[in-house]
Amino acid sequence: MTIIIPKKVYLTIVAAAVRFANARIDKDDWLEVSGIFIGRNEGQGSDANVFITEAFPIMHQELDKDAVIDQYKWADEDYIALATIEDEAFCRDPPEFTVGWWHTHPGFKVMMSHIDIRTTLSYQTNNPLAISLVFNPLRLIKQTEMPEKKGDPEIKLKNDPGFKIYRLDDVNKGVQASYHEVDYQIQGFDSMEELIVQMQKFVVDLTISFPKENLIETYDKLIKDKINELNALVLGTEEYLKTLVRQGEASRVPEVLENQKKEIRKYIAETFIKIGNVKEFLEYLEYKERETIVPAVQQIMFEWDEAVSKIDSTLAQLSKKF
Repeated sequence: MTIIIPKKVYLTIVAAAVRFANARIDKDDWLEVSGIFIGRNEGQGSDANVFITEAFPIMHQELDKDAVIDQYKWADEDYIALATIEDEAFCRDPPEFTVGWWHTHPGFKVMMSHIDIRTTLSYQTNNPLAISLVFNPLRLIKQTEMPEKKGDPEIKLKNDPGFKIYRLDDVNKGVQASYHEVDYQIQGFDSMEELIVQMQKFVVDLTISFPKENLIETYDKLIKDKINELNALVLGTEEYLKTLVRQGEASRVPEVLENQKKEIRKYIAETFIKIGNVKEFLEYLEYKERETIVPAVQQIMFEWDEAVSKIDSTLAQLSKKF
């Protein structure tokens, strides 16, 4: 069987993982993340393919340095999110459903723990074609796999997307079931080389602009700073033009004003790229976060749009004034 993975699904997994395990976070504080896949099955048995249409981040570990590995604590809102997602998927035409789950192993080996097997068992019992994807962001970034045991060298990889997909061999064996890797195709990239280049840049952007906490406060500060810088550019332009007039260099005003307009528009364009990244990152939030965070951040972005909408008239006034 082959698992078909659209680019957006892959980006969701990478973003959700890197948000809680990146270079700005101490490795001891890295957290695992998990979610589900929505999609459909086509075919039966060894000839079947699984088409994933969406990946949803559901929850992350609570930080507990004394806990045993994989200590997930599902809240009521996580179960509600899961039920809501599945209900919405089933109402599509054609209907879709949960085709498996995914979770991260930040900084350690991509494999299936006993707890992972137990979780996969619950999915595969309900859907015999269900899959389990395990992703390590460090594997993607460094292109290495962790050794089998401590002291062994890391295994060098090439053009590896950072994950493996597994299925249990025999669900009747319960938690004693063995598992095997499953083939996959990642859509949306011309080659695996291109995928690695794009993803490594994506990881940098995520590390800078997709914090695990205080998202609303972070983006509010970003926009307020950008608006203040924009206003400073406009005020600076006006003061520059006043200085030219005072110094008897009024003839330079049209050229200087045109250059300043270009700088201001360049700044606006660069900021819109950053804002575009933020809007994209909102799509990678855990499901339970979306209801509160998305509207708040959208309102923050509206403040930037309002500030930009006044720039043309302000620059036109400067042209008339000088």
